[in-house]
Amino acid sequence: MTNRKTLYLVLFFSALLVKGFGQFLYPFNDNFNRFYVFDEGVFEQLEFQPVDEYFVGNAYLAYFDPRGRFQLYFGGEKHELSLNRPNVYSTDHFLAYQFGSQIFLLEGNKLHQIESWALQEDLWVSDSIVAYNDVYNRFNVYQTDSAQTLESWNIYTASISNNSLAYLDINKQLKLFSRGQQYIVWPTQPTAFTAGQNLVAFQTGIGDLQVWYEDELYTLTYNTNGGFDVSDELVTFYDDLGGFNVFYQGVSYPLLAYRPLSYELKENQLVWSDRNGFFFTFYKGEITRLESYMPDKITIDNNLIVYQDINGRLKGFSQGEKYSISSRIATDFDQINQAVLYRENRFRWHINIQGEDYTFE
Repeated sequence: MTNRKTLYLVLFFSALLVKGFGQFLYPFNDNFNRFYVFDEGVFEQLEFQPVDEYFVGNAYLAYFDPRGRFQLYFGGEKHELSLNRPNVYSTDHFLAYQFGSQIFLLEGNKLHQIESWALQEDLWVSDSIVAYNDVYNRFNVYQTDSAQTLESWNIYTASISNNSLAYLDINKQLKLFSRGQQYIVWPTQPTAFTAGQNLVAFQTGIGDLQVWYEDELYTLTYNTNGGFDVSDELVTFYDDLGGFNVFYQGVSYPLLAYRPLSYELKENQLVWSDRNGFFFTFYKGEITRLESYMPDKITIDNNLIVYQDINGRLKGFSQGEKYSISSRIATDFDQINQAVLYRENRFRWHINIQGEDYTFE
């Protein structure tokens, strides 16, 4: 019954969801535990009771309502997708969910079924790729309205990014699927690997840190005891002398001669604190000192950094520029994509989107 109803909604959405859709939704429970969404300057109440699990993209909000039903808010309207809970995978641009062997995908303004015979296990989902094993022991990827088989056996070790999928094949070779092409990156099993945007960073069996980027292989260091992190086009790592570095678009940049006191890496933004407690960011090859202190709280999403200045007001850093978000002291704040919610007090909340400020009371 549930699957039949879901299939009907897929056909229904194919005809219905053709109008434009908003950007940067922000869901929240208010002081009375009612569930709201902020969409294009309007605060809309969706439920009279709190919602404890939801999934947000640039243009959609999916959630389980207080009765456990799976709901979708899209294009200013709410739609019930299922009476039961599916497994849900959410990114900025994709909403994938699975009932048994069936996989459904909200892609742009189209909700449709992309697979009928997937194994009932975890999917790998990014902003442009869905990867899965099927009941015929094949490893498949879905991308841009089409699916293809990458391997004739199941794959269980993989890493996915916005536009790339790295995995170990049956022979333990490291392979990369990126922009519709498949590459053999390394012929033997690495000890660790992580996919980025058009790249994969990996540690070889003898401890070297390598990065495959744009069909070129780079050796970053010969000792990866300090580990490495990957996000979009950035790879952070410690060199043989313990220095803190970042690899970006084929170039390694030394940031510190020692380990930072703290750092955070998300999307194409990297922030860290040095021994003096100064607050830095690296963006597109440039190092910028944001403050002479390290904020207590920092959020990063959709290439926007948000933090409180020394007076408690919110600052943002995006596209290489620092700017003010709030003229008032914020008692607390949070961020989803480029929508920033902050509280002036218990009863007055604000949502700021790209400089536009909206008040909720």
